[in-house]
Amino acid sequence: MGDNYIRLAVLSGNPQDRRSLQFNIQLRQINMNLRLITFTGALLAALLGGCATPHYQKFYRHEQPADPQGIACVQGCDGKKQVCQSDCQSRYQACLARIEPEVEGRYLEALKQYEEDLRQYTHSLRHYEMQLDFYYWPGYHWYPRYGYWYPWNPWPAPAVWLPPVPSQPTRDSVRAWLARQNCQDDCGCLPAYDACFTACGGRVTEETRCVKNCPQ
Repeated sequence: MGDNYIRLAVLSGNPQDRRSLQFNIQLRQINMNLRLITFTGALLAALLGGCATPHYQKFYRHEQPADPQGIACVQGCDGKKQVCQSDCQSRYQACLARIEPEVEGRYLEALKQYEEDLRQYTHSLRHYEMQLDFYYWPGYHWYPRYGYWYPWNPWPAPAVWLPPVPSQPTRDSVRAWLARQNCQDDCGCLPAYDACFTACGGRVTEETRCVKNCPQ
């Protein structure tokens, strides 16, 4: 897979050429993965599976005030929140419309960078292929790839790692990046609502719950 092939596939307007390039990269990476030592992958999988970190998320519970005056006050807070969110969404959509003319130019720039990343990837992949026959640890010796580890090394692993495949840009990914850099979709409506709700005599309770990898 030479540089000319990469350039033609990246800059080609034919989606079939780009899909073929991605398929060739993925196929090559799969072939390289199959050459890795089996027990090393099993060891890493066991370690990662046993060390999954729980993920927690904050939730807020709103308790309405009991008196009619407080309830009416909260209704006013609801109206203000709706206006805030509507205005925020309108400004966000207007911002998206402003950045739209930049998308195509930034997309072409991203394609050129992707071409360079692919070129670097192919060079790294060739180096990886040459180094697979022997693993080397700085300060130690060369030794074969099929399971010869020094007994005093408690975490055996190859000294050569498969390079990551570059991510191919799309117009949507470029548009999303421009939106993150230039447009604001959070206008602080919810914190303002919570403050208004509390001022009306309501109560806001914060709860932290586990949402992923929760301990049993």
